[in-house]
Amino acid sequence: MTEAEAKALNQCWAENIGNNVRKAIKELVEAAGEVTTSVTKAAQRLVTDKDKNYEFTLASVGGGARLDPLEKEARSLARSWISAQLKEMGITQKKYLEDNGEEAIEIKIAELCEHPEIKVAAEEALAARAKLAAKAPAMKIAL
Repeated sequence: MTEAEAKALNQCWAENIGNNVRKAIKELVEAAGEVTTSVTKAAQRLVTDKDKNYEFTLASVGGGARLDPLEKEARSLARSWISAQLKEMGITQKKYLEDNGEEAIEIKIAELCEHPEIKVAAEEALAARAKLAAKAPAMKIAL
């Protein structure tokens, strides 16, 4: 691993730990009304516990293999479907992830990408885009 890669990984780790404990620390401070020695110690315990048990996951670091256009479109459609379902249920994505684990949505996206209707919709969306792109020269719109 290069020095730059190590720095990027450490930054990602620190941001993820912070994101995972920030709300709890804020609640500690609000409950006490101020930052006290006991609040500081409790906050440090939260960070230490999260750090000790923290594992990088695909969801926490992003990235992964490059997707072909069909896979990318299918993932986009699946993500939109999940967002709509959660909204209809009155559940935020954050709450869903807290209740089901930080990779829950990624797992559901992968499942939905295999659904025949998602695959067909993705193919149709790509075809519609290609058709529009083919018409572009005739549209004579200046950029």
